[in-house]
Amino acid sequence: MYIRYLEYLRRVVEHGSFAAAAQAVGVSQPAISHGIKQLQRHFPSPLLVRSGRRCVPTELALRVASDGMALAERVDALVAAAPHRSAAEVLRVGLTPSAALVCGPALYSAWCQGRGRRRLELSTADEGHLLAGLQRHGFDMVVSPRPRGFNPTGLTCQALYQLQPVVYARSAHPLSKARTLADLQGAAWVSVGPSVRGPVDVLTEAFAVRRMTPPRVAVSCPDYASMLNLMSHSDLLGVIPHPVLLTGDARQRLVPLRLREALPLYEMWVFRAAGSRQSVRQVVQQLSLALAAPVPGP
Repeated sequence: MYIRYLEYLRRVVEHGSFAAAAQAVGVSQPAISHGIKQLQRHFPSPLLVRSGRRCVPTELALRVASDGMALAERVDALVAAAPHRSAAEVLRVGLTPSAALVCGPALYSAWCQGRGRRRLELSTADEGHLLAGLQRHGFDMVVSPRPRGFNPTGLTCQALYQLQPVVYARSAHPLSKARTLADLQGAAWVSVGPSVRGPVDVLTEAFAVRRMTPPRVAVSCPDYASMLNLMSHSDLLGVIPHPVLLTGDARQRLVPLRLREALPLYEMWVFRAAGSRQSVRQVVQQLSLALAAPVPGP
């Protein structure tokens, strides 16, 4: 996680602004801001100072960015030196946290079931890192939203399934009977990590269209399990992009808000290298078929 944030800092140092760094990495500007804030918590002195529209790195930031790049290179070297199974037996799939829950069973069935020597490696991250990893041949395929303006050079992609994000709250939440987004102004929210385009982004988009103050995200969680547990025991609101994410006690503890306005739809895509091996193409085909069946709403 912090290696990713160190890369964000290095990009800000190189490009001079959060917007340029976000474009270089392939993530959203809020993702860059979130990462820098997480790093700053560990240092008593500022990493960046504002000079007009530019972010000027301090001496501390320059040292941290340099050391972070060296650390990332050492980690990459360790990974490269580790013994690996035959490439033909391993399928490396990068996914966003929600896609890992939605697609995991279908991926296992398509790749491993009935083939005892095969191994499925699932990794989660934000969309920018997943797609950059795919272009560096770190993954065989990636399931994520398609960032706006993304040019998949050397990749093929296809829409996989559509998400209809829904706002949820614990059943006894004071706002559980809310009927409009305007009723939710001032509420505190919980999300899962930074992303290029995900549930919190479509919520922010819905608020912006109505010229309302952006929703306040009070907590960022590493995964949906921790987010749902926190929502079940607090007055935090959250956006669930797919009903399969509601597992265990959350099904009984959380309720969808019956809002008159629907949040914007967005699609999940599957990406792979244009020249990927036949077995990868077959998995993509089977995954598409498995996810074609409609999923009942909340």
